[in-house]
Amino acid sequence: MKGIVNFDEEIKPKRKINKRKLSIVIAIVAIVAIIGITMIAYSSDKSVRNFLDTYLFRKNISEENLKSIPLDYNSNVNVLVYNKNIGILADNKLMQYSASGEYISEIPVEISNPIYDVNNRYLVLSEKNSSKIYLISGSKIKWEKEVDGNISKLNVNENGYVSAILSGTTYKSVIVTFDNNGKELFKTYLGTTTAMSTSISNNNEYLAFAEINTSGTLIQSNIKIISIEKASIKETGATSATESIIYTYKAPTGSIVTNIKYNDKTKLICMYDDSIHCIENGQDTVIMNLKEDGKKISAADIKLKNNIYRAVEKSTSLFTADTTIEIMNIDSKNESIYTIEGVAKSINSYENTIAINLGQEVEFINTSGWLMKRYKSSQDVQKIIIGNGIAGIVYQNKVEIINL
Repeated sequence: MKGIVNFDEEIKPKRKINKRKLSIVIAIVAIVAIIGITMIAYSSDKSVRNFLDTYLFRKNISEENLKSIPLDYNSNVNVLVYNKNIGILADNKLMQYSASGEYISEIPVEISNPIYDVNNRYLVLSEKNSSKIYLISGSKIKWEKEVDGNISKLNVNENGYVSAILSGTTYKSVIVTFDNNGKELFKTYLGTTTAMSTSISNNNEYLAFAEINTSGTLIQSNIKIISIEKASIKETGATSATESIIYTYKAPTGSIVTNIKYNDKTKLICMYDDSIHCIENGQDTVIMNLKEDGKKISAADIKLKNNIYRAVEKSTSLFTADTTIEIMNIDSKNESIYTIEGVAKSINSYENTIAINLGQEVEFINTSGWLMKRYKSSQDVQKIIIGNGIAGIVYQNKVEIINL
């Protein structure tokens, strides 16, 4: 009789280590570890960050290796950016150039001293204190209108709805609102207050305006929100729009409102000289202070998408100081910090980009507080313009184009 056979021992093959797969796994683990260590060092060590930005990520750029647009006009020249293009306004023409500096087209406009606003693919444009408004989309004038009064400020939302603040009438201020086809929807007449800023929500449902009353011993700022649908239906007289006001907020006495902006369909961001507020669902909340004991807050703005910022100067010696950009996400309230050596001469922002001008150097950072590009020049930078993925460094004789 044969002995008992252990089939498990005879049938089960011996497992062999796959050296090739093992090598791949080890390599992947090593790469992940190197990347992790590098990112930690990049975040925490300034010298490592500067080295990697310069030699690995190639974030440093200079005027010698950039495309440029020459500025050689006899008349006054204004430079702006919209729809990922650079616009040169001179000789009653708006000339458009691509991000590579190539000429695209020109649009005839009767403007030499412009006021304008940009949102998405729309540019609303006017001569300051004139009566004609242009709405431009792409390379064409979508509509142009004459208004009764002098235009002092313009606003356009991402769908092409426009609001304009007018002066020079029998009222202190008049606000006129248009749809994206140029149809006038209604007018808002302010007899005792002065309009400072307007904003139209991205769903085209609300017009918000900021006003100040200077008749008392102290300035009183108010924020009012109008239902566009109700105001358009009731447009039969001078009081119809004010009857459609669905919300009024009175700021603390002495706070001066400077700008407002709809962040989305419902969040209205309001900037005062001493704080930034968010109004949503009838509730007003302070989300950033602009005056604090012991802090020198040199700049702030609300033009970013879903974010706001303030710049704080901190002395490092008797004659030097650093500038810290404190960026807050409006939805999450999370903060990102970016510190730069030196005092900023000017700061500009648009969508997801902040440009910090140090004179002969400009640092472009995103809303997460990371460096995007560092531009160095042999001369002082006069002006910086920012669009979606593009920026322009403006000099007297040229515009340097930076792709972000």
